[in-house]
Amino acid sequence: MSFEQKEYFAPLPSTERGRPTRLSADPSGENIVYASGSSIVVRNLANPEKAWEYTGHSATPTVARFSPSGYYVASGDSTGKVRVWDVMNPEHILKGEFQPISGRINDIAWDHESKRIMAVGDGKGGYGHVFTYDTGNSVGTVMGHSKVANACTMRQKRPFRAVTCSDDRTAVFFHGAPYKMVTALHEHSGFVQDVRYSPDDARFVTVSADRKIFVYDGQTGELQFELGKEQADGHTGAIYAVAWTGDSKRIVTASGDGTCKVWDVELNQLVKTIIVGKGVEHQQVGIVIAGEYIVSLSLSGTLNYLQMDADEPVRVVKGHQKAITATALTPAHKLYTASYDGRLCLWDMQGPGEAEQCTGPTGDARVESTVTLQDQRIAIGSLDDTLRFVDGDKVCEAVGLGAAPRSLANVQDAIIAVLQNDSVVIVRDRQASPITIDGTARAVAAASNGTVALGMSDGSVRLYSLEGTKLSLEREMSTKHAREVTALAFSPDGALLASADAMGKVILSQVGTGETVTTRWNTHTARVYSLAWSPDASHAASASLDGSVIVWSVETPQRRALIKHAHRGGAASVNFLDNETVVSAGADAGVKVWKFAF
Repeated sequence: MSFEQKEYFAPLPSTERGRPTRLSADPSGENIVYASGSSIVVRNLANPEKAWEYTGHSATPTVARFSPSGYYVASGDSTGKVRVWDVMNPEHILKGEFQPISGRINDIAWDHESKRIMAVGDGKGGYGHVFTYDTGNSVGTVMGHSKVANACTMRQKRPFRAVTCSDDRTAVFFHGAPYKMVTALHEHSGFVQDVRYSPDDARFVTVSADRKIFVYDGQTGELQFELGKEQADGHTGAIYAVAWTGDSKRIVTASGDGTCKVWDVELNQLVKTIIVGKGVEHQQVGIVIAGEYIVSLSLSGTLNYLQMDADEPVRVVKGHQKAITATALTPAHKLYTASYDGRLCLWDMQGPGEAEQCTGPTGDARVESTVTLQDQRIAIGSLDDTLRFVDGDKVCEAVGLGAAPRSLANVQDAIIAVLQNDSVVIVRDRQASPITIDGTARAVAAASNGTVALGMSDGSVRLYSLEGTKLSLEREMSTKHAREVTALAFSPDGALLASADAMGKVILSQVGTGETVTTRWNTHTARVYSLAWSPDASHAASASLDGSVIVWSVETPQRRALIKHAHRGGAASVNFLDNETVVSAGADAGVKVWKFAF
């Protein structure tokens, strides 16, 4: 009755059009940290499939920064709270929680002693504050801005200095500590999106929606020059982020024009343009330089690995940004995951754990259900009332259903779909035909011998045989659910049927007789979204809106492996990889592999 998380395939950073997203690297240059959905993700750069999450925020996290010591991370959220927590301890002990402003935190900076933190954003009573990391005592207030502050940076040696930038088209220079405003810098004519000190602290640089880059003296705050002013091949879109190379001689800028540009600050000239892509999804909204790695962030959430001598990304890390709503596992252990925004990804669960985004029209609509077909292909049903067939990494065909599918099952050479308009259709030879049944179906499953199970809105579970385009009722299971049935799954041998309902209860029944095996699988506290069986039919697993995944024992029904908080916001799907391993996905947009033992 124990479990262990073996793998965590992390979600991509959360992005928003027109707003930069902050990426931060640890002092070793091995890991980056970013906000994703309801979590903070720490991810290895050399092996991006290695990651872990921090879920301590009660509101949506917006930014996270490593301390210069590497021992702590300060993360902010949409309500203005900043949490400082231990990175090294596996339990990630909270050092302190503070409320520097009353609104969204847009950026955080540490001083070189890892003792003082500056946090800026969109507060009602102010746009930022400086405080100590352990007690929260004030050591300065961000003044001089009339609109939301977008970024901040702190000098990493004495004398202490700090700079903030804002939508009011200014940057503000501070002396510290305590930190006090010295002067406002008015060179930009657009929203100032980012500001960064160089590693040697000799300079700082600002970038803006006006596509201009200004370089200032790091100690006095005096303007030195506009970078690339005389060059015609600068950015053609807003510049959202900037990062310095380790030698403090070059910077890399990320822009909405889909490019990242390398600039030589010493020579005041453009060195290289790296084209990431064209289209809105390729807008570059974040960048970080960590050791040998230059990583930019696309609006789509994709992490792009860049090199100075390459004209395009040398590596691309893909995945999900939004909640995963459905999955399908093929016999070859290829896992398809579909998310709220219609994105479909393919994972080789026997490989390195990297996602490959499927191509072809997915409708950009929430995927409600999936089903694996006999020929290793899958079918996905979306909220745009369409059933699509996927072969490998390509979406190849589509069939209109007349309504969005709620549940899908593959039987013989056809697909049965329960639709959200309370109808049932059968799809054969790319044609959808209605099926008439008594009552309102909510879920469907099919056994390998062709038996079809329908879970009804009144809590009953019925078994049917398929004859052409008609379903003939064979029997009804002896025990009814108290609420509507939400998920069904036959055991691999077709002898058992697990059914689950909107209250979180799972009932196990004999297919041959309809008799109940157990009603004791009632640990979930909310709707069950998914059921699955182990290959040897000795265990079943369930995934629920309550965020937990449970593996149940058929032989001893009272025994279970309960994985609490498997996915924050709800677990949407679970599949068995073997008799001792399950893979789950959920609202946190992550994919997790669990090893269990009874």
